[in-house]
Amino acid sequence: MKPQLLVTLLTAAAVAGCAPLAPKDCHKTRALDACTYHRSGKVSDKDSYGVQASGIKKALDAALTQPHAWNGKRCNVHLDFKIDGTLQNFIIKGGDKDYCFALAEAATRARFPAFADQHVYDMMGSARWNMQGQP
Repeated sequence: MKPQLLVTLLTAAAVAGCAPLAPKDCHKTRALDACTYHRSGKVSDKDSYGVQASGIKKALDAALTQPHAWNGKRCNVHLDFKIDGTLQNFIIKGGDKDYCFALAEAATRARFPAFADQHVYDMMGSARWNMQGQP
């Protein structure tokens, strides 16, 4: 029985190979590398999508009259942009009523960054955003 178990384990190892273990949508080349997520649009990402998301969030935060008053508040919005960064639509989907209203007013004053990449614009030019107040 032990030789059969050994053959099974060796077969499983040969089939699995040395592919890095990674969660869904994680991109890495070696098993010990950190995950990078492409096209997630998180402000903390270091890719072009994260840079664009960070620019949009910073523009809104800078236009808020009292940016730190909204710590812990959330607002879900749908934003439509032109490729030059001009905001076309700001549609509130839900969240803290006062924070959402403050964001809507700030959006009229904000100067959003232009989209430098067509692929980023295709993914983020018309998208839903989960905004969070800064501490």
